[in-house]
Amino acid sequence: MMNRQGIWDFWAKYYDRLWLQRVSLQPTRALVCEKIMGFEGNQNTAQKTSQLNILDMGCGTGQLYGDLLQALGKKQFHYLGIDPSGAMLEQAVDKFPEAAFFRSDVMDAEPDQAPFDVIVCSHSFPYYPDGEAALRNMADMLRPGGQLLLSQACTNSVYDAVILKLTGLTTSKAVYRSSQHMTELGSSLFRELETFRISEKFFTPSLWLFHWIK
Repeated sequence: MMNRQGIWDFWAKYYDRLWLQRVSLQPTRALVCEKIMGFEGNQNTAQKTSQLNILDMGCGTGQLYGDLLQALGKKQFHYLGIDPSGAMLEQAVDKFPEAAFFRSDVMDAEPDQAPFDVIVCSHSFPYYPDGEAALRNMADMLRPGGQLLLSQACTNSVYDAVILKLTGLTTSKAVYRSSQHMTELGSSLFRELETFRISEKFFTPSLWLFHWIK
């Protein structure tokens, strides 16, 4: 049986073509980009810097970077993508050699580029062995007033639990919390700005975006 890293290394070369891209991952990235564009536009003169400093935690093959390029333009943001899978990062570097990618687990990440204006954590949070510690580490890497955009599937129903159990057969071990549990988990570290239901597809589990501010 493959370990956690080995599973994601295996999926790396297929990742951009998975059916989940269309119904889950791409809609998530679109909403994340929309929120980041709003954040960039709403900075006041005192806060405004030449570039938004963005950390993509669990960046996979770097798809968010490509979407941000289209949405914001290269000069509007500084990007760092972190992922524990070497094979995923190889795909990312092949596509975007100009971007910064770094191999690390969320608990070991201490990037020199911190603090960040925005941290994005898309669909990787359930795979972190210690969710509370992971959130604390992300909070530590945000500047005061910085924002966390965390998306994941949630077990809000029996149907969600069944679908996510089946999903787990092809991925590494994961803990899918309910949206209420996630809100409670983040409440000691962040102030909630918004919570969104991302997908209404009947055949997908509940997909949620949690938009929090430090």
